[in-house]
Amino acid sequence: MEAVSDMVNLDTGQRAAVEIEPETRQVVVAGPGSGKTEVVAALIEHLIEEEDLEPTTEILVISFSNAAVHAAAGRLARKGLDPVTVQTMDSLALEILRDVGDVDPATLSFDARVGEATKVLRDEGWDRLAAVRHLVVDEVQDVVGLRADFLLTILDLLDRDGGFTLLGDLAQAIYDFQLDERSRTTSADLLARASTNGDVQEKVLTGQYRARTRDARGAARLRDTVVAGGDALEDFEAEVVHAGTVPDVVRVARSWQGTTAFLTQTNGQAMLVAREVAEAGSAVRLRRRADQRVVARWVAEALADWRPASIRRDELFERLEQLDVRHDPADLWRALRTVAGSHGNELDVGRLARRLAGSRPLPPQVVHQQDDGLIVSTVHRAKGLEFDNVVLVDFATYGTRESVDPAEDRRCRFVALTRARDRIVRVDGRSRRVFRQGDDRWYVGGYKKWQTFGFELRAGDLDSTTVPGDDAVLTQEHLATKVRSGDDVELALDPRRSSLDVPTYTLLHDGVVVGRTSETFGTALARRIGPAEKRAHGILPWPRLSGAKVEDVVTVAGEAAAHVGRRGLWLGVTTAGMLDVRWGLGENTGENDD
Repeated sequence: MEAVSDMVNLDTGQRAAVEIEPETRQVVVAGPGSGKTEVVAALIEHLIEEEDLEPTTEILVISFSNAAVHAAAGRLARKGLDPVTVQTMDSLALEILRDVGDVDPATLSFDARVGEATKVLRDEGWDRLAAVRHLVVDEVQDVVGLRADFLLTILDLLDRDGGFTLLGDLAQAIYDFQLDERSRTTSADLLARASTNGDVQEKVLTGQYRARTRDARGAARLRDTVVAGGDALEDFEAEVVHAGTVPDVVRVARSWQGTTAFLTQTNGQAMLVAREVAEAGSAVRLRRRADQRVVARWVAEALADWRPASIRRDELFERLEQLDVRHDPADLWRALRTVAGSHGNELDVGRLARRLAGSRPLPPQVVHQQDDGLIVSTVHRAKGLEFDNVVLVDFATYGTRESVDPAEDRRCRFVALTRARDRIVRVDGRSRRVFRQGDDRWYVGGYKKWQTFGFELRAGDLDSTTVPGDDAVLTQEHLATKVRSGDDVELALDPRRSSLDVPTYTLLHDGVVVGRTSETFGTALARRIGPAEKRAHGILPWPRLSGAKVEDVVTVAGEAAAHVGRRGLWLGVTTAGMLDVRWGLGENTGENDD
């Protein structure tokens, strides 16, 4: 649902969830396409403009949705209001530990930070919560385990007169698989306990603003049966049109309007589908994990060659006028200042680069968006997104899929079906033996355990510490003018940087070095196939890797250099997917395409 500037455009259910007093405590049931994003944005606007809440101290917003953040920022900007601070659960835990914790959060994993922040809150509290008059949590059905315990602790510590709005849909609760021995709190447990925290009202959004066809509307109407159980979901799935294979759909998808997403159960399957799409001649984007930070290209284009230590607002606007950017320059300026922690009318470019290279969450305006062309994603990574066309990819399995609770499996299938605005079809994926090794990285194996015919390359597997290429100026010019999405990238073993324990590969585009693999990637590959010194004498020390494609040209933030990247920003490529692993100079005939 598109953002609007007048509350009268909200339907009755939405208005009931938006036009509240700050002390109201409510759970808002928001099924797919019911306009939840608009409700989040309008609620924040209402609390600031009509209830006079101070946006940075009296409102605390926790959201995992870029769409909701964009909508809220847009509404506030149009009214000339200050932006509200939107945080993820992880960034909030980090802030708490920095304020009142005794442990250095840099030494902790994300999960450990959340667990430690929960303990700190229970033992010592947090002064900021005393000022919060209303807490807004979006996509609450995605909050499970340690994060659910963390949120419940925050709710307990809210002031007696403080209110909250929890928005979500248990029919889309698909993250219970993340539960472990540290916490077994499901999102259903979270909502049940939150509903007893004071006088809590339940509101239900009943409108439908996503589905535009009979099939898409029919999928959305399955919500109640998904929650209660029954055969309606299976009956609906049986009627979904089967369109053949992935290449069959790629050929016709070029004529479809809007965005098209291929959805799979696992990321290993997603990489196989992305490979098929690329082989069929189309550029494709493999949807990344939420924690894989990729900075938008415009940041380097505007700032990489900027000589002064800082840049003024008007200077940035002048540079942005020459670029193809999607956002209002004022929004981009605010986003950069948020990242850099700058104030006033100047932005420290070096500080910005260091912050971009860190681990803090980034505003959506700064993040490279994957929202055009053909997209391949797992259902879990597509959660909260919508596409014009959805292609559900079925695979024959080899026992690699972990056992799934039937209720959770039903919810996952419902989420997949309801990502579509218009078209829903099914296809068969090209089945191969894809497995996951200990570090959660995928590979294509064979009938024998030691066989490796494919290996995962991730978006974060390229070295970001130095500007790529022996001639950095030439490389940057090549990236800016010659490299396009879908282009082939050659991986060549770099004997100077490789050892018998860890290989390093150089990435070449039309013979120009555009990147190199990181030590993390080399270590993971060596873990799978073993160090070179243990293999028989006379063969190549490391395998030949092929099949990489350019996803996009993006901004890389790393160590400042003398000339190119003097402030720590430059252009680079993203490439991810399943690489072919081959030994020697001949073709790999051991690969099994069943």
